[in-house]
Amino acid sequence: MVVNRTTGFSGAIDIDATVKKLMDAERIPLDKLQQQKQTLQWQTDQYRDINLALDDFRSSIVTGVGLQSTFNAKTVTSSNESIVSAVSKGGTSNTINSIDSITQLATSTRWNSGVISKKDTSLMQSTSLISELDPANYANPFSLQFDVIPPGSPAGTTPTLVKIDIDPTKDTMQDVVNKMNNSALGVSAFFDDKTGKMVLTNNNTGAGGSIVAHDTDSTAAIAPDPTTVDFMNTLNFSVGVNGELNTPLANQGQDAKFTINGLPTSRSTNTFSIGDVTYTLKQTYTPGSPAPITVSTTTDTQKIFDSVKAFVDKYNDLIKKINDKVTEPKYRDFPPLTDAQKAAMKDTDITNWQNKAQSGLLRSDSVLTGVLNTIRTQLYAPVNGLPGAVKQLSQIGITTSSNYLDNGKLIISEDKLKQAITNDPASVSNLFTGIGTTDSTPSDQQGLATRLKTSLKSTIDSIAQKAGKASYVSSMYLLGKSMTDLNTRISNFQDHLTQVENRYYTQYNAMDQAIQKANSQSTSLSQYFK
Repeated sequence: MVVNRTTGFSGAIDIDATVKKLMDAERIPLDKLQQQKQTLQWQTDQYRDINLALDDFRSSIVTGVGLQSTFNAKTVTSSNESIVSAVSKGGTSNTINSIDSITQLATSTRWNSGVISKKDTSLMQSTSLISELDPANYANPFSLQFDVIPPGSPAGTTPTLVKIDIDPTKDTMQDVVNKMNNSALGVSAFFDDKTGKMVLTNNNTGAGGSIVAHDTDSTAAIAPDPTTVDFMNTLNFSVGVNGELNTPLANQGQDAKFTINGLPTSRSTNTFSIGDVTYTLKQTYTPGSPAPITVSTTTDTQKIFDSVKAFVDKYNDLIKKINDKVTEPKYRDFPPLTDAQKAAMKDTDITNWQNKAQSGLLRSDSVLTGVLNTIRTQLYAPVNGLPGAVKQLSQIGITTSSNYLDNGKLIISEDKLKQAITNDPASVSNLFTGIGTTDSTPSDQQGLATRLKTSLKSTIDSIAQKAGKASYVSSMYLLGKSMTDLNTRISNFQDHLTQVENRYYTQYNAMDQAIQKANSQSTSLSQYFK
């Protein structure tokens, strides 16, 4: 019902001011509900902030000390980097290999055309239209069709059909070059305006392979595509009777040939992998000049150390963040500010007040203290039932700080950790990455990273059930449901306040009208007795 709020005809009552004072008192329960909601929102935000830190820590484990490859990091050293370089693929063993000789490097096949046209014609320009090459034959769009087998392919490899569409009325010589380069032909094409020649260089090194003009519409087993053959002939390439692009022996690609550990062998590329090492051959050299080149693989102690240190640093940052939150002082005399209170304060005062209001909301929180206890237990308990002499962190130089104010911070003895990595990297790896023998392996038989990944996931899920995630709607987590309930109570109470305010205005308007009527009667009587 709409209430008439026209007030103050008698002048005896300031109705608006009176109702405002009354409503200020009536709104106190509403303010408390809104403060409760704000407190829950702050708690939700703080829980989520902790959960993000937990998830970040878990992710760093998954991509760091939780991977066996982290502890397989190797350093590869060549005795002559100018001739042979090498990098590790991350194997488990340390090796020494000898490159005794390199008799030839892998090269790419190259096809050179003859002069495409007389040098005194415009066709020497890369901007010339293809139709100018032979107006009678190149007036309509056509497709070049090639069967391609890359160098180094095993015998019996099925060719790949490559089609290149040409529009002679629009495409220039440079357009043809670009289309070849952007196709699956597998070549780098180049046209030289000055000489009027085109060069095709195979993108892959090695012997063998072929590019053949192929007529896909023919029923013959080997049927060169006449359009493609004619066009390549027009460009003055040498094309065989079967449609294959020919090249002199000197331009044919070749395999790299070398001797490793006394064994002569070859590869189609100059970069290749043998075992856990990838080699790159850079120059040829004969036996004994220089001396055989050795390629040594050793444990990359520093890289493994850096990974373990990164884990410890992340752990220390995490427990400090949680410890700071569960020991944060709580200021009970600083509830969330109401809108009316904020309106009467300076910005700096509001900030200082709100900081204290948000402090201690998770003090001694059972969920977070449980997180700390779980992480510490998982980290400090020895690893049993796995191979290797190393069973706990203290054996590799990682111990708990003796300062109780550090709240369980881990301290690294760099020399001891590096020595453990150098002497027995497999045991250090097992300490972190061991997974036991079955899915139901007890946690004391699992590596530290394996334990933590499992327990952290459970913890993250548990906190999400209470405080949700950014993608959650309020009905999906406990604090969200509580805030939804408060929203309902706030809405209902606001409706109640509207009714109360209307009642007050009705009452005071009636009172004002009564006073006005009494004043009017009094005036009339006074006039009567004059």
